[in-house]
Amino acid sequence: MRISTIIYGAAMRFVGVDLAAQPEKTSMCLLDWRRRPQVVDIIRPATDDAIVTAALDAMGVGIDCPFGWPTPFVEKVRRWHEGHGAANDGATSRDLRLRTTDQWIRAHVPRDPLSVSTDRLGIVALRGIGILEKLLGPTGDRSGRRGIYEAYPGGTLAVWGLPSTGYKGKDGGEKRAEIVESLREVIDFGSFEEAAVGSDDDLDAILTAVVAGLGRARVTTRPPAEHRRVAAIEGWIHVPTVIRDKVADISF
Repeated sequence: MRISTIIYGAAMRFVGVDLAAQPEKTSMCLLDWRRRPQVVDIIRPATDDAIVTAALDAMGVGIDCPFGWPTPFVEKVRRWHEGHGAANDGATSRDLRLRTTDQWIRAHVPRDPLSVSTDRLGIVALRGIGILEKLLGPTGDRSGRRGIYEAYPGGTLAVWGLPSTGYKGKDGGEKRAEIVESLREVIDFGSFEEAAVGSDDDLDAILTAVVAGLGRARVTTRPPAEHRRVAAIEGWIHVPTVIRDKVADISF
C-alpha cells in the first residue's frame, strides 16, 4: 500500500522542534521528504526567530511542546485572580492537570504525557505560545488544522514499539542507538545519525519533524468530532497512526 497526498510546491520541507525553555537546549530539524524523510540539517541552539523563519518556509511544522492549558485550570485560576472564588467550580484534579488531548492520549497510546499545568513543562509552554502566536495568531486553531502540529516523541516511539523511556540524557545512549538502528530503513539520517545517537534533543527534533510530515499526510491522531472545539484552544497531540515500516511509503 502506498499512502500519498497531493501537495503542490517544489520543496518537500518539514520542520521539527524539540522546544526547551532556552534556545541553547532547543534542537530544530529540517527534513526533506521527496522519497523518504531525509534529515538535511539540525540546528542547535534554535532561537524563536530561527524557528519562525524555518516554519514559514515549510510544508508542515511539528513542535514538541504543549499548545495550551486545560480549560478548567485556566478558568479556575482566572476566577481566583479576579476574586470570584474557585473552590466549588466542579473541576476534578484530573481535569485541572490534564488537557482533553492528554486524557485522550493516555487512553489510546501506551505512554502518558506530562501535565502542562502542574509539571515543569509549563515554562516550555510559555515560550511556545510566543512562537505559536507568530505562526497562528492569538486566535488561530491549535489542533493541527493549520499545519502546525503538537508532537510527542515519546508517544511516537511507544506507538512504533520502540523504547520510549530511558533514552534521555547521558545514560540513554544505548537506547538511542537502538531507536536509530530501528528507524534507519525508513528515515535517512544522513550525516546526522551520530547526532541522533548522541543527543536526545536532536533525536526528538527528528521524530517531531517526521510527525509534521505524517500530520500533513493525515496519518496522525486527530481530534474526534466531540473534541474539535476544545482542541482548537488547548491543542491536540499528534502521534502516528501508521506503523513505522510504512513511513517510507508515504509520498507528497
